[in-house]
Order: sequence, then C-alpha cells, then structure tokens
Amino acid sequence: MPAEYSNQTQTTSTTDTNYYLVIQKYLKKQYPSIEKQEANALCREIVFAPEDYTTKVNTTAKPIKALRENLADFIERDKSNSEFIPYSLDAEIADLIEKNNCETSSMNEYYRWISATADILRHMNDGQITHEDVGERNEFINMSYDREAEILLCLSLYEGAGKAANKTKMDILKFKLARLREMRSIIKNTSKMVNSKSFEDRNKIQEYYDYCANLLSQKENYISDFNLILNLNINHNNDEDLEEDYSYINYLRQVVLEMMRKLEEASEENQRLQQVENIKTNAATGPNQEIEQFLGNVQEQEGR
Repeated sequence: MPAEYSNQTQTTSTTDTNYYLVIQKYLKKQYPSIEKQEANALCREIVFAPEDYTTKVNTTAKPIKALRENLADFIERDKSNSEFIPYSLDAEIADLIEKNNCETSSMNEYYRWISATADILRHMNDGQITHEDVGERNEFINMSYDREAEILLCLSLYEGAGKAANKTKMDILKFKLARLREMRSIIKNTSKMVNSKSFEDRNKIQEYYDYCANLLSQKENYISDFNLILNLNINHNNDEDLEEDYSYINYLRQVVLEMMRKLEEASEENQRLQQVENIKTNAATGPNQEIEQFLGNVQEQEGR
C-alpha cells in the first residue's frame, strides 16, 4: 500500500467515530453479564427497532424506548464521550436518490408516470396487442413497485433527519406516491378489459384515459374530484402510510430489523444443517473405517 494512502487512512481513523461500536461498548458496560452475540443483537435493536418494540436483556423483557433513554443517560454521564454527537447524512442520501430519478425536478417524474400510463392504455386498447405492448405494461408495473420502495425509503430518511426541516419534500413525495399507486391501479385494472367487446369495459378504459389526460393538463398540486377517483376505483388517499401521523422511520426500522433476523435465522439454520452433515460424515468415516484402513495397510506391507 502506498504511503500516502496509509497516512490518509490513519488520519481518518483517528478523527472519525464509529457510533455503532460506541453504543455496543456502553451496552456492554451497562449489562456486563450478557454474551457477545446477545450484545450484538441488542445493539442492532437499539439502533433499528421501532419505539413500541420490546426486546430481551438476560431473558427479561424490556421496552426499547426505555433502553434507549437509559443508554443516552449512561453515555451522557461519561465524560470521555462528552462529544458523542452523531452526524446524519440521511437527508443528503434521500436527495441523491430523488435527483437520480427525477432529472431537473421531482414533479417531472410525476408527469412521466401519467404520460406513460396514457400511452399504455392507448396501446393496449388499439385493437392490436403486441409483445411490445405487454412488455411496456409489465415494465411500468415492475418499475412502480421498485420506485414505491425507494420513495418510502426517502420518506424515512427525511423524517429521520428532521421532519420539520424536510416537510415540503415529504409532502411532495407522499403526493407522488399516491399518484404512482393510482397509475399502477389503472394499468392493472384494465388488464381484463383489453379486447373486451363489452361497452362498459370499453367505456371504463376511455374514462381512465380521460383521467390521465386531465391530470397532464393540470398544475402539479391538482387534486382530482374525490367521487371521480372512487368511481374509477383508483383512490389511494386512505392508505395508512399516507396519513399525517404515520412514522416512516419506524417502518424502516421494522423492515431492517426483520431482514436482519431472517438473515440471522438462515445463518443459524445453515450452520445446523452443516453440523448434521458433519455428524453423518464422521459416522461414515468413523473408527470402524479407520481400523479397516489400518489393517489393510498392515496386510499390504506384509505382502498378504
């Protein structure tokens, strides 16, 4: 490794603070009797678990909120870490994700979704459905789920960085999320109407198309008539994660926690299966086989 990289690494390591390790150290100080694996799991849950979550310390159930408060007090009382002030890049990460998806402005993407939905409706209802038309439809649906996950992540990051400071960005994202779900609903709702001879089905597709055309002609903060979107069966205003008091950061913590638990369980199961396999292998190549192999070597040396 060149000297300049080595020096740079050394400088960085002395100025930066690994807050995860600091939390882990103080949890170990608070609960010296817990094992290392339990300390790792507890540290993970302190960081990611929702406020109403309950975990176990030495087999005793404890609310995660109380554990966090106790940990904060414990760290604050320790003078050696009086400057323990984590810095968050959450908002900057969310900005970067949105910038990569939205070009010059966040609402450009919103209009692209509506325009794409109108195009798909037209192509799927022109009397000749091609493989390209089906691919276009499926691509939009897949994109919508991926983009929805990204928007929920960004909402969590903005909330975690300071909800008041990022309220305008969060409002725009919630508006876009509701409309993205509407566009997906429209495309999925029309799947059984394609090539239908029913007047009602053909009329419904036209209503969907007219709805999209109307949205494209309106300003970005335009809200459609409530009865219209109910009639079209595309209303998402009552989705739980669009409500004002919904906590996206708790949602994200729960998702991450469940993901980590699944990985941990899968790892433990793989280890158990490997142990079983090792037992079988040892049984197959156990003492009896070793004795037979030894006797065979002796007989071979004696020329028998």
